[in-house]
Amino acid sequence: MYNKNVDQSSIIGLFLILFVITFFTYFFDNEHKKNDFIKEKLQYKNFSLIKKDQIKNNEDYTFLENKVLKIKISNKGGEINNVFLKKYKAYNPTFSNHSKNLHLINDSSLSYKILFPNKKGFYNIHSTNLIFRPFIFSSKENKILIMKAENPNVKNQDFLEYVYILGNKNQYHIDFFIRTKNFPLKKGLPFELEQKIFSFEKDRNWENSYTKSYYSIYNNNNSEITSVKSFSEKNTEEKRISDLNWIAHKQQFFTSIFIPEKPLKDIFVYSENFTYGKCLKKIGWKTFLNIDKDKKKDENFNFSFRFYFGPLDFNLLKEYKNNYENIIPFGWGFLKWINKYFFLVIFQFLEKTNLNYGIIIILMTIVVKLILSPITYRQYKLSAIMKLIHPEIEELNKKYKNEDTLKKQRAIMELYQKAGINPMSGCISTLFQIPIFYSLFKFFPTIINLRGKSFLWVDDLTSYDSILELPFSIPFYGSHVSLLTLLYSLALLAYTKLSNDGRKNNIQQNDNENVISDMNFILYLMPVIMLLFINSYASALSLYYFISNIINIGLMFFIKKIMLNNKKIFIKIRKENRKHISWKKLIKQLLDKNKNNITG
Repeated sequence: MYNKNVDQSSIIGLFLILFVITFFTYFFDNEHKKNDFIKEKLQYKNFSLIKKDQIKNNEDYTFLENKVLKIKISNKGGEINNVFLKKYKAYNPTFSNHSKNLHLINDSSLSYKILFPNKKGFYNIHSTNLIFRPFIFSSKENKILIMKAENPNVKNQDFLEYVYILGNKNQYHIDFFIRTKNFPLKKGLPFELEQKIFSFEKDRNWENSYTKSYYSIYNNNNSEITSVKSFSEKNTEEKRISDLNWIAHKQQFFTSIFIPEKPLKDIFVYSENFTYGKCLKKIGWKTFLNIDKDKKKDENFNFSFRFYFGPLDFNLLKEYKNNYENIIPFGWGFLKWINKYFFLVIFQFLEKTNLNYGIIIILMTIVVKLILSPITYRQYKLSAIMKLIHPEIEELNKKYKNEDTLKKQRAIMELYQKAGINPMSGCISTLFQIPIFYSLFKFFPTIINLRGKSFLWVDDLTSYDSILELPFSIPFYGSHVSLLTLLYSLALLAYTKLSNDGRKNNIQQNDNENVISDMNFILYLMPVIMLLFINSYASALSLYYFISNIINIGLMFFIKKIMLNNKKIFIKIRKENRKHISWKKLIKQLLDKNKNNITG
């Protein structure tokens, strides 16, 4: 009889993998220290004025620029109108590559305003309607832009200032200060911010599934301990949040993070999803910038933010020491730890070789396989031993054919102990590899270093590769043919066939033939399922799994033909069997044999 226990363990593992794939497809140190924000009025004596102030009309803009950012600020409303990331490109469908200039914010896709009360207490003064006059100052470390607007109701007495400070080096954050003089104030000033998030990648739907809002809140009454949470990537949501540390509007590879100087006690956040068009999502929030109770009515108001406009680079975000790196979706729970402290470490180490990223992924696959080789060896060894003891299992099946099933299973387990194996170890090994399998689904589509990198016919390793566009769409599969996915499925099919050849030789006609046939059907169905499910996933994932299965086939031949000596294993099992035969059983066997001889 075919070894049922081992196959059940393998089938359990396969079902768990299928469940993970289905679930994934369908259900898809606090930074603001005292020196991070200017607490007092800016001192201009260390800066040189490089542009004189002049009254601007509604169409004029002022620019701040460093090595990685170019920011355009409108004189109407004093808002950031455009953010250009110099080191990155957006996907250009005309040339099928990343060659367009990447404007994280464009055409006033980011808007923010403060509402001020008039003398009667009504909030009818909107900062977006004010005309600001720019003053630019420069030093070796920073560029400072001061945008100054007068109160339209009281000329030359009340004014509002927006101050932007941008570092001259590779700095993706900009400090933003709000200051007033003699503006009418109440207990709090309403502040509203809204951003439309655009698509920059090849697959809009795939990109949209990674686009959502993350936020960090303080725990235990504004202690240093914070937690990071997120909105849904699919649904339109509204949420009221207390004690906000920061909020991020995240895309697949880029993000805008807004960090207030002080925790925002009460903030209303909304997120709206768009299925079609250039815009992926619209994320906005409203809050009150509170004024200290002991301040007089006509006293000046000061509040500051820090804005981050840049890539989702793990090391870069980690330098800010405010848990920004946690918005990179490496997975949930222990899967995140596998990606952050296993795959990412290996990837960054191999990245230092400066090889093509496709070669790096191949090397990464080899390294991971070498690390996991002890588990692979134990699996193949278990398979080889089970094949050797198959005749003994058949004898036990015949012996206990008409007896209690529990008694037969106990006898089979004793045989396993004599052979020195645990049939459940195959299931445990499979379960151990499931987190590795699923973690890669989250790893490759989130690594910005792979974005736009080509390999052979692949133009972007973080998106699917396509060798043929179909005139129709196939459910689950899509409207394109991915060659890497096809190669992976064929390699998986070959590996499955080679793995089952030995088992087929041992199958005999019995009552469980239909069960065994169903098990084999599920095993051979797996390559087809993978072909359907990952056709639109990152090509780096398909490349990894293709190389992984090629290595599996090579390891299977190497271990079975060279490392495992079937003859030695068979002799060891026989010795163990003789050790476990008791003297009473041996004497009884000899007496029965002699008795038969005398009778004959």
